[in-house]
Amino acid sequence: MKFKKNVVLAVMLPAGMVLAQNSLAYDVVPAGQPVVTGEPSRVGAPWNHRSTFNIPGTNTDVAFGGYVKLDAFYDFDYDQGNATDPLALLNPANRTDGRTNFTAYESRLNFRTQTRTDYGTVSTYLEGHFLPDGKFNLRHAYGEYGPFLAGQSWTNFMHFLGSPRSLKLGGPIGYATGRPSQLRYTHSAGPNTFAVSLEDPSYALSPVNGGADIENPLPTLTARYQYGRNFGISALVKELATNEATSGVDESTTGYGVAAQLALPLGGATTFKANATVGSGLGSYLSYVPDGVAGARTPDAYIDNNGSLESVDSQAFGVSLEHNWNGDWSSAVGTSRFSQDLPDDIAGFQAGLDTVQYSFVNLIWDVNQRLSTGIEYQHSDIERVNGDSEDASRIQASVQFQF
Repeated sequence: MKFKKNVVLAVMLPAGMVLAQNSLAYDVVPAGQPVVTGEPSRVGAPWNHRSTFNIPGTNTDVAFGGYVKLDAFYDFDYDQGNATDPLALLNPANRTDGRTNFTAYESRLNFRTQTRTDYGTVSTYLEGHFLPDGKFNLRHAYGEYGPFLAGQSWTNFMHFLGSPRSLKLGGPIGYATGRPSQLRYTHSAGPNTFAVSLEDPSYALSPVNGGADIENPLPTLTARYQYGRNFGISALVKELATNEATSGVDESTTGYGVAAQLALPLGGATTFKANATVGSGLGSYLSYVPDGVAGARTPDAYIDNNGSLESVDSQAFGVSLEHNWNGDWSSAVGTSRFSQDLPDDIAGFQAGLDTVQYSFVNLIWDVNQRLSTGIEYQHSDIERVNGDSEDASRIQASVQFQF
């Protein structure tokens, strides 16, 4: 197979607006800190920093930011979409003998406010991007007051400290993710952070054996502890249920899980990172697709041959190394593995996912604090419940302009 390399040069001329105002605006966050207030949320690279301007005559400061990103993909074996999806290997229709794809769909816009009141600061954050269909789709929409966060943002079950820097959106496979609507309380004391949340309880039910209509009597409960930027552990518990009124199936079971991440410096230039997530009923947290799609690939639960609702046990582990060659160049290499225990005595699951292994290596150049570019090799390997296996390789090159 011949691989033809295409070089794309993108030049962007930004336009700015200057607002003359006597009142002093203040920075959203100190330089070098994550952009989003609600831990562990962040937008863009960790070093990114945006300043605010003041709305005349008010105590409200606003910040507008985001990035423009061009991704160029070459798929050797399977088309894995506009944001690398290793589970695309489950669909034979995605086979290819070589395909190039350019997209700017990951480009992102966000808007932030901070208002000073007599009773503290009220903050809001709104963000969207253009995945998966080129339309502007909501990622975050939340407000914060003191230790409370209400709205849609990252699940309190997930962590960022053990996630490697990668060109792939969402990072390696098997790292807990999701942006549910929620109510969260966070308490910090020195390097220690503890957070609890009540989150939207939707879940992914397999359509095998006829499926059923899902029902959510109780919210998902999560708790997370984090020590600085080195270690974090979280847990969740949720009820999975079906709706007898619409589907004739009245069943319930319990989902639960524990996730942990580690970031261990190895000298001044290298960091070892690790992730582990285990539990039952976690499929929708470990797949980057809506619940309706996840139900056919990584379900939280299924209806067994006796008509009972059963949660799906799953395990995920990942390790990576990050190395800074100098102040501008860095690399990451890592591998992760996700496995789920689908029943092999139900015919509909024979072609379903048993395990997926994802590995990558990259080289990234931070040209300056607003421009980065890089190249990354990605390899995915899946095994089905019936023992069949597939593997695929992809090369991704990206150019990202922060603003």
